[in-house]
Amino acid sequence: MVQTLPALGPARRRVLTDEVTDDLRRAIVSGEIPAGERLREDELAAQMKVSRGPIREALVRLEQEGLVVLERHRGARVFTLSREDHEHLYSVRRALDQIAVDYACRNATPEDFARMEQILAEFNRAGRAARTPPAVADWDIRFHDSVYLAAHNAPLYRAWEGLRSQIHSVLTTRMALRQDYKDSWEPDHRHLVNLLQQRKKADALRFIRNHVAAGYERIVADLYKDPADPADPADAAKSAQAPRRRAKAAS
Repeated sequence: MVQTLPALGPARRRVLTDEVTDDLRRAIVSGEIPAGERLREDELAAQMKVSRGPIREALVRLEQEGLVVLERHRGARVFTLSREDHEHLYSVRRALDQIAVDYACRNATPEDFARMEQILAEFNRAGRAARTPPAVADWDIRFHDSVYLAAHNAPLYRAWEGLRSQIHSVLTTRMALRQDYKDSWEPDHRHLVNLLQQRKKADALRFIRNHVAAGYERIVADLYKDPADPADPADAAKSAQAPRRRAKAAS
């Protein structure tokens, strides 16, 4: 006997809070709103021409993604990562990425591989001049997102969603500090696709462990290696973003 479903209304369309959340997320991840910046509801509402309700809901969502810190009686500010925070973030990513690769080796379909290939093709078509830090960070997140989708493991994908925005922001900052990815990004990621297609799980797991470890080592080296450099990653991030902001103001 088929169970009768309760009466359901029409599917909800995309609401204003979604738009506000996306705009704020993009501004934070790209560095337009720098680490440590205070986010005042009234100012954001006036600038975005919305009421404070959608702003408040968006800030709660972004707190859940790790991009915003809500402080009692003080409002919200953009997250700032310490060296220990970076270590914790990458340790969790390393564990999740290995699970994703394990499942993708078993479960990935031709459609999953086509999605990965499309992202690599976009990178190649863009050319070196268009491979800016924000653009490559976006390709990188989309590529790894496609690996998680290829795992066909819903709880794993939800866990990845909880880290994705923070990792996206860290990648944008790292690539702005040292643009050493313009020639290596596509071959590195294509190698992973080849290993997944050949179902070489041991090699793919070894690759992803080294890949994430190298990413962590680069971010630590870029932000913490020189005592003369800012000790606070937020200060380093602001320094990296300053040329972009000056260029934007001059345009």
